Amino acid sequence: MTKPLVTGVGQVCIVAKDCDATMKQLFEVAGIGPWAVWTPFLTNMRVRGVEAPYSMKLAMAWTKGFSWEVIQPLEGPSIYREFLEEKGEGVHHVLIENANHSYEETIAEATKKGCPPSMEGHWAGVDFAYLETEGPLKVVLEIFRRPPGHRRPAPDYWYPYAGELPEGTAND
Repeated sequence: MTKPLVTGVGQVCIVAKDCDATMKQLFEVAGIGPWAVWTPFLTNMRVRGVEAPYSMKLAMAWTKGFSWEVIQPLEGPSIYREFLEEKGEGVHHVLIENANHSYEETIAEATKKGCPPSMEGHWAGVDFAYLETEGPLKVVLEIFRRPPGHRRPAPDYWYPYAGELPEGTAND
């Protein structure tokens, strides 16, 4: 590959046993928030290439165009659950920007280099995959394919706000 695979980092994700408690701590200690929270309806789920339904609760917050994510595994096998069992709570993956390559090219190139997808899925128009990069890169990389103009579904709720997102807060 002549062009870099990673052209930027868009997000850091923390895997936690309790999503609500973790986002509350991130808000109270570091001021990260407000948090949008979903229990997304996922499809096309695979773990290490094998169809495997799983579910999660996830929360996202934005600081200057950068997103923070907290994921709590719910049902089924997942690399989130494996991480919790093996290492406990903590930073699990970074979402990379890969402007030089398509989603398919990125997966093919990573697989060729010994880093195939460890988990994949689809949520509300977006395909996502986690690459098995923890060995060589010391962190899992996530990639995604999102159609132009895509908007996330409305969250199930916001923390610490009871109603709608405060005006001027990013949700992209």
